[in-house]
Amino acid sequence: MPQESSSQRTIDRYIPLVKFLGTFLGSKCEIVLHDAVIKEKSVLAIANGHISGRTVGAPLTDLALQFLVTEKYKESDWVMGYHTQSSLGAPLHSATYFIREDDGSLAGMLCMNLEISDIVQARELLNRFIDAAGFDGCPKVPAGENVICNSNVETFTDNIEELTEGIIRNVVHQASVSPERMTTDEKMEIMRKLQARGVFLLKGSVALVAEVLAASEATIYRYLNKL
Repeated sequence: MPQESSSQRTIDRYIPLVKFLGTFLGSKCEIVLHDAVIKEKSVLAIANGHISGRTVGAPLTDLALQFLVTEKYKESDWVMGYHTQSSLGAPLHSATYFIREDDGSLAGMLCMNLEISDIVQARELLNRFIDAAGFDGCPKVPAGENVICNSNVETFTDNIEELTEGIIRNVVHQASVSPERMTTDEKMEIMRKLQARGVFLLKGSVALVAEVLAASEATIYRYLNKL
């Protein structure tokens, strides 16, 4: 596909930057280069991958999928200040830079995940000596900058099926009834939430949704057409 090859050429220019930033910032900072076109094997390069447990060929995260669905890249060059967790549960301070093609479409994303457990522990120690306000999760940046101040949950996986199923089961788990007892309207609401989370951008998602919702693939496609 022409679009994919064009995206690949644009993204390739950033591959050396991944190792450079990872070496300069040290082992506490993970640097990840995502291809926005090849979502199922999105990670083109990664430095300090021990932080999230990912390797080259891992899929997009659920939060990155939301950036695609909401077209966040059209609003700003980057987002920062959102907090995630490492593979071992350590807190991460994260940021994403959007890489665009000449026509404005999204080629990929350069993401940084800084492990801040030492910083948080140091702050807690300092708070014992000063009556400091609690950590509000928002970095101190100029007003009007594009910052996510709420704590977002982002899922890091090295497997596309694991990512897809994790999002689906997370959404279904929030429902008040089991899939077997859901009405058509309740299942449609689940479908809307899954669509908003970017699930249907991933290959094989329809079959997984059908399995979790105890429905046929034909039924899921019918729901999608209604949406």
